[in-house]
Amino acid sequence: MLLLCPRASRTQFSNSEAANLKQLGPGRGSRTMWIFRNARKSLTAAFVIVAAQGGSCGQLLAQVRSVSILIVRHAEVDSSQPAIPLSLAGRRRAELLVQTLRNVKFTHIFASHTTRSRQMVETIASVQNLTVMQFPKPGSVSDGQVINDQTDRRAAIEPVATALLQLPAGSTALASLNSENIFAILNRLVVPLATSGQPCGLGSMCVPCTNNTCYPRDEYDHLWHLVREPGRAQPLTFIELRYAAGSRVSN
Repeated sequence: MLLLCPRASRTQFSNSEAANLKQLGPGRGSRTMWIFRNARKSLTAAFVIVAAQGGSCGQLLAQVRSVSILIVRHAEVDSSQPAIPLSLAGRRRAELLVQTLRNVKFTHIFASHTTRSRQMVETIASVQNLTVMQFPKPGSVSDGQVINDQTDRRAAIEPVATALLQLPAGSTALASLNSENIFAILNRLVVPLATSGQPCGLGSMCVPCTNNTCYPRDEYDHLWHLVREPGRAQPLTFIELRYAAGSRVSN
């Protein structure tokens, strides 16, 4: 399990940590976006910030029943191939994610049924001796159709959300998803949908829509961290990070 235990205060980072983080927004509430200036730094500092927002160390240590879930979108793809795998740029971004999360020990790693989503996290899974669990499972049959890379990406919403909601206490999970299903899955994890026509302001806990109509399609480096307690409706913590902001990847 990932315990978010703060240091003396939110501002007491080492010089290297402070140089690698930039806060967007006022830093209030349960949702804040942070940008990592150096994508190869770990998320340790960001998790310290979350803890500082969420309460005292004693309170967090008392939350031993909580579940930590990190959600990413797959990286850039090669759309000229039928399976739409990661492109060279996408593989380079996936390596940035490996470096960013190198100090996080996962208990479960999930992906949607698409090749690109699996490729995004398979190195992390291999290093940690875990299996990437894909939902729905490629090659399985649903409604008379074989699940493959051409299957609607929204087919992953219910099975992935169900798997995440059923995680046992103490779990730390990583899920690699698609623009068509990320917001809907976060919503199924009880992150509220914004009021119609209203954006999700920084510092708020919400998703702007439940499809990809409002998703920034050309942005591949968003990382959502959600902490929930089984049996509790609203997440304990919900933040948005950009793990590779400022880093250029190219084919």
